[in-house]
Amino acid sequence: MREIDAATALAWAKAGTARIVDVREPAEFASAHIVGARSIPLGMLDRVEIAPSEGEKLLLVCASGRRSGMACERLAGPGREVYSLAGGIGAWKQAGGAIAEGARQVLPLERQVLAIAGFLVLSGVILSLLLHPYFIALSAFVGAGLMVAGLTGFCGMALLLARAPWNQRNGAPSPTG
Repeated sequence: MREIDAATALAWAKAGTARIVDVREPAEFASAHIVGARSIPLGMLDRVEIAPSEGEKLLLVCASGRRSGMACERLAGPGREVYSLAGGIGAWKQAGGAIAEGARQVLPLERQVLAIAGFLVLSGVILSLLLHPYFIALSAFVGAGLMVAGLTGFCGMALLLARAPWNQRNGAPSPTG
């Protein structure tokens, strides 16, 4: 994976040598995004053609750099200049890059996963103490899921949350230009 810092990415954008693609979910993109970026959620990358013009670099961004790094690995190939923005959209903003902010704010997908996982683990512990010891299996299941996500990069909960109504713009995910 090729990762670049925000200052370099900003210089490329100002020079017009980078095509910026935001791989976050539609609602996250609508909340705030880099001015001029195109929204193509990570789950739809395989279904959308992204062809930078001659001499143009493909710059992938997300909230933190994790999803854009995964997308970068997926799209990298011979003769293709694909980069992931280290630190994500926050690093871009800190470097002085322009951000378009929407009126509706939504928690980033990673934070939604953490909040729900924490709730489920806590619920499993409390239920196992109050109702039946077998409820501890809920906490074990969530812990195993988090371990798999950390080791493989695949998070089933994130896939489910990405399809939740509050993470959609106008009710359905679609790549936008």
